[in-house]
Amino acid sequence: MDKDLRPNIFQDIAEFWTFQLNNEIYLRNYPHVIRGSREYFDIILEARRKFIYYFPAIMKYLKTGLSPNLLEVGCGMGTDALMFAKEGFKVTGLDITPAHLVLAEKLFSLYNARGTFIEGNAENLSFPDNTFDCVYSFGVLHHTPDTGKAINEIHRVLIPKGRAVIMLYHKWSLNNFVHWILQRGFENAREGPDSPVTYRFSRQEVRKMCAAFTSCRIGIEYLFGAGWGKVYELIPKAIYFFLSKKMGWHLVLYLEK
Repeated sequence: MDKDLRPNIFQDIAEFWTFQLNNEIYLRNYPHVIRGSREYFDIILEARRKFIYYFPAIMKYLKTGLSPNLLEVGCGMGTDALMFAKEGFKVTGLDITPAHLVLAEKLFSLYNARGTFIEGNAENLSFPDNTFDCVYSFGVLHHTPDTGKAINEIHRVLIPKGRAVIMLYHKWSLNNFVHWILQRGFENAREGPDSPVTYRFSRQEVRKMCAAFTSCRIGIEYLFGAGWGKVYELIPKAIYFFLSKKMGWHLVLYLEK
């Protein structure tokens, strides 16, 4: 994997995600919903529960105590952070895009949850060594120029024996193959520019980047999701879940320091 060394790349990434807010793919059938409203968040949260069906397994793996201190790297609008907060985690969310952080604060206010949100860069975390019990990053680090450096930063801020879950895009997946055939972008498939950086990884590449961890278990999930429209609704779910384990779009890393 060649690292993206373009000048101002982090500024380009932040600007892209300012106008391509994550999770708004779930609102394609709700054009009149007001951004930041309770209805807006309710629709997105319900969609996350539906499509990210393996999230309970992530929660179980990370909840090693009564109130673990969790960092989410690339928290977006805070939807997953909210789920952790409601399960007793002490949540800190970090994101490179201020527009996402505004929504995260709004979400936590609407749902009477407590969390801390800060602007920052996954490749240079502004925390001392051995700070967090657990770290979570979902669909983020394949969009940063040096994914390996960001994973090393997660290792650094974890306490000894701390745990992390990271989701990265899978190179050998049905979704990657279809996007290659159709020559469509990954984060803005219909119109406009795609994300400045979108890597896809093999399991071998992931294990190499995670060499500093004492334990690295890699799951494969999520054959495809909301972007496939009616195809998702029509495919028998037994077939969907079987194929997800074989050629899913998500590599889910369960790590221990």
